[in-house]
Amino acid sequence: MRTHKATVILLLLVICASIVVPLPVYAASPTDHSSKGFLTTLLDALVSIFHLDLNPKDTHTNTTTPVQTRNTSGGKDVLGFYTEWFATDTTSYHDLVDHIDTIGTIAPFWSTLHSDGSVTDRGGNDHASVVKYAHNNKVTALLMVNNAKQENSNSDIHTVLSDSSLRKTAIDNLESYIKKYNLDGINIDFEQVPASDRDHLTAFMRELADRLKPQGYIVSIDVFPKHNEENDVAVAYDYAALANYADKIILMTYDYHAGWNGAGSIADIRSVESDLKYALTLIPKNKIYLGIAGYGYDWSSKGVESVENDAIHNLITRFGATIQWDEASQSPHFNYTETDSTNHEVWYENSQSLKYKLDLVNQYNIAGIALWKLGGEDPASWQVIKDKLK
Repeated sequence: MRTHKATVILLLLVICASIVVPLPVYAASPTDHSSKGFLTTLLDALVSIFHLDLNPKDTHTNTTTPVQTRNTSGGKDVLGFYTEWFATDTTSYHDLVDHIDTIGTIAPFWSTLHSDGSVTDRGGNDHASVVKYAHNNKVTALLMVNNAKQENSNSDIHTVLSDSSLRKTAIDNLESYIKKYNLDGINIDFEQVPASDRDHLTAFMRELADRLKPQGYIVSIDVFPKHNEENDVAVAYDYAALANYADKIILMTYDYHAGWNGAGSIADIRSVESDLKYALTLIPKNKIYLGIAGYGYDWSSKGVESVENDAIHNLITRFGATIQWDEASQSPHFNYTETDSTNHEVWYENSQSLKYKLDLVNQYNIAGIALWKLGGEDPASWQVIKDKLK
């Protein structure tokens, strides 16, 4: 059919040219708003008569069958970050199965990008089977890729982002990985990006989108929260520019207190709302996902340890701790003392604190939530998600 149309078009042009040649030629005026010209008009008419398509669609499309995702939680997407910390770790998989009716997207944390543009697999279970299960249940699967980190150094991500040839190599490798496992797109989780690489990160996302989106793939990115452009930790994320290339932008609205500062709420509702409001001034609301923490931190003189729901409740039971509620931050916390007299302070997120985050999702009418991570959260959170986002 393509060859036939090309032949017809060529013949039409020959006919038009034979008619137009004797006519006088006039210079076009920049202020002339009259007809398009005899040749163009005649060609348009003939194209209309023969129903020809002179602008065929891009043939470089995703050859896989697009996933028809369900309209989860009343139109709000529920994205779950999917992890496999070791070969037999099935925590996220079982959580996915248990809540398959609520989850619309998963982002499996399967790969890491290195300074030479190579992409390594983090191991874990059979990736293809996880993707197949997701697709069979109309769940979108996006490859989550982080950047290799050296202790107290961000040189790796600077090296690859600041070199156009390395960016191309990285995108080549990421595209191959996505196609190998029949994934629906990608989730970029580059952290500790130097402020000086702000434009380089944007260039990477533009080039990644130019490569993947014409093929039908989804492009998403995780960004640090901020309420201005003066924070060196988050300034590398040019919200407005990134919104031009990413389909989904996940605000990592958690870890306001973590290993680098003192004990406190890891997702203070005041900070979360402030940073969401700022993001909405630069990013369309239908692209924003609110990051949701499903874990906590345990502070003591021995250091800071990340703790998931099961570990949190084991500590409460073991030490008979009393759960307290901080009204200002809308967060639970408790204290306990070890047998060696070491005092601990634990702040975490649960189904009760989640309610206030979901109220923000509804109030500002954003795209959805992104839970870190499947299998680490308070099990009661799922009913809250259904109730709040229905």
